[in-house]
Amino acid sequence: MQPLTARRVALVFAVALLLPACAPAPRPGSLPPTLTVDDVGGALVAMQNGIPVPTFDRQPAREMSLDGPWRAETTAMDSDLSLTDRDVSLQQIEAAGGGRHTTEYDDSSWGTTAVPGSLNPPPEREEIGGWYRRTFSVSAGWEGSVATLKFGAVNYLADVWINGSWIGYHEGGYTPFAFDISSLLVAGERNVIAVRVDNPPWGTRNDIVPWGLADWWNYGGITRSVWIESSGPLQVARADVVPHLDGFDVSATVRQVETVVGAPPPGPVRPINQLGKRAGSVPSVPTIRFELYPAEVTPQNLVAPDARALVPDSARPLATTEVSIDGFDPSGVAVVDANFLLGGADLWSPARPALYVLRAVPLDASSGDAGLWTSFGLRRVSVDPDHGTLLLNGQATMLNGVALHDELLEPGSVEAATGAHRIHQPEQLLRQLDQARTVNADLIRSSHTPANPMLLTLADRLGFAIWEEIPLYHYTPLTFGIAMQRGIAPQMLREMALRDMNRPSVLFHGLANESTGTDERLAALAELHDVDHAIDGTRLTGQAAYGSQPDDPTQAPLDVAGFTFYYGVFYGRDAASGTAHALDVARATNPEKPILALEFGRWADTAADRERQVSVFDETFGELRRRSGERPNGFVAAAVWWTLQDYATMRPNILIEQFGLFAPDGEPRSVAAAAMERFTGTSGEGADQQLQSDVRRADVATPTPGGSLLLLRMLGYALLVSSLIIAAMLFLLLRFGGRSIGRPGPRA
Repeated sequence: MQPLTARRVALVFAVALLLPACAPAPRPGSLPPTLTVDDVGGALVAMQNGIPVPTFDRQPAREMSLDGPWRAETTAMDSDLSLTDRDVSLQQIEAAGGGRHTTEYDDSSWGTTAVPGSLNPPPEREEIGGWYRRTFSVSAGWEGSVATLKFGAVNYLADVWINGSWIGYHEGGYTPFAFDISSLLVAGERNVIAVRVDNPPWGTRNDIVPWGLADWWNYGGITRSVWIESSGPLQVARADVVPHLDGFDVSATVRQVETVVGAPPPGPVRPINQLGKRAGSVPSVPTIRFELYPAEVTPQNLVAPDARALVPDSARPLATTEVSIDGFDPSGVAVVDANFLLGGADLWSPARPALYVLRAVPLDASSGDAGLWTSFGLRRVSVDPDHGTLLLNGQATMLNGVALHDELLEPGSVEAATGAHRIHQPEQLLRQLDQARTVNADLIRSSHTPANPMLLTLADRLGFAIWEEIPLYHYTPLTFGIAMQRGIAPQMLREMALRDMNRPSVLFHGLANESTGTDERLAALAELHDVDHAIDGTRLTGQAAYGSQPDDPTQAPLDVAGFTFYYGVFYGRDAASGTAHALDVARATNPEKPILALEFGRWADTAADRERQVSVFDETFGELRRRSGERPNGFVAAAVWWTLQDYATMRPNILIEQFGLFAPDGEPRSVAAAAMERFTGTSGEGADQQLQSDVRRADVATPTPGGSLLLLRMLGYALLVSSLIIAAMLFLLLRFGGRSIGRPGPRA
């Protein structure tokens, strides 16, 4: 039986107002964030667990996947202990685990669970943690290499051991993290990885993110892929691309790991970083080569995990450059910059998603390192300050969107028997994106969390714009203060921005959803905006504020003003007039910003509800379209229907939220036809277009490691403008016989 409408309204709209009153007393944990931003030779480098934050793009290098069956044992955790500084708590955590972290522990009585996966998929409501263990081996071919252990995500808090040695922890359920395990991995021998996962139930404490009763499913456990990546001692950890319409800047973080030269030590147990290396595997003057390649997306390589698969077999580099790093510490970190100026480059947009591929490789022939490969697109998303409209590649734009949860429902005979799981197969994402294309959507709002990384890869290749956000969901003055003081929210934002730096599809970073408070929220959003722009700067920041308060003052520090509009649904009597009034107030309050409707929609529990869905769509979208930024004096930049598909929720008495344009069996509801008729997006055709990116001209500038590319670009433009001015003056002098410029000529 479906919940009553009144109950749904009370739960969906009022729970956020009631939770702060009944929240537990503040008891912030003392566990510090693990990500820092350090000054390295004048450049800022994100560091975590003692290493630069690496790329999480899958590489065509030597890689060992740890996906598949793991031994797992669910158990209740002491979350106070979990959130205590490890200098104090680690010994207690290991003691409470009863040796589960050691190599000798007998886990044969445990069951198995899939990684990636969850310890509590729907309809299992218990938010619980547990221990994971897996045995694996690596070949002798890994000797002398650097081994990096990478986790796509663990929800919510993970502690990790390799062969009984604790290597660190990570807090935050939706972003990736990594460790260098070279000193602990044993070549040709049995290795054991153990992971302790604590997933505190939402609403039990206010120092986690998210903290309260959120409207999606709290999948606990190792929820994304785990893998070990091998590289040479000179490692390109990441290569960040900043796109321009006439080229791009690339900033590569290079790490050199010192290994022991000589014969391997005796004995069967030989940690990788103590094994002998090939003579000369670390050059005295390290050099990084950057290569720019064309990309072509086809149906055959669409779901390939790595960027190199997009490079046509016969393609040669469009441009190359080499940068040497003089005076590099043998066990240090450096930032290497290069600047590519391109003539006649193809630009990325949802309608025409042209991509390029960059390779950054150490010139160390003996290492056999394939280098780092990443794809990117040239595009610019900005705000016209004179008209307050959204510009994509200089064109005024209004995006038509749908919200999408990272989830696939498994319908049962009754709602209570419905199952679901996080999506791990690209084919499942393709089916969702095909539904979005069917209704002419060109913007995806990836729920309230950082997006599935494969969703972003496909959005890049097919052509969809993305709004992704960190889960500051229904935050309050109290919880904003705790989240910012603990530093977890800024860490999540940095991790999301760093992971998705080279994804052209990501146009927006959302910093909060339907939150309350003024001063505390304003301060938090201003700080997060600065954090985001310090790392990235190529996306626009925003929030999804309540549309019932269209004059919300906390939009001030953000690039765009986003709202959720539920007039005629949760507030206001009429969808059309309420939306129209709210939009005009929002515009008057933010005349210099585009206005984004990040949610509008209604549930479809009954036949009458499904009819009302259509009228809500027509009435609300009609007012949004009338104020489209593509029209004279318009300002609306996006309209996002909530949601593309139904989804599971942790809210009491509701298992499935039926807001979808499509039912769980894939059948379109009536509102899908309305969206198909009214939406005007052109997207999702990248694989069918089979674009092969190209340039007419490519020039490369190579400033010193850690140098300022912005300064170089500004100097270049200054020289160009100066040259043009001088040329113009010479022309005028010659044309008018040396008459002083600006002096009136003789009268007739």
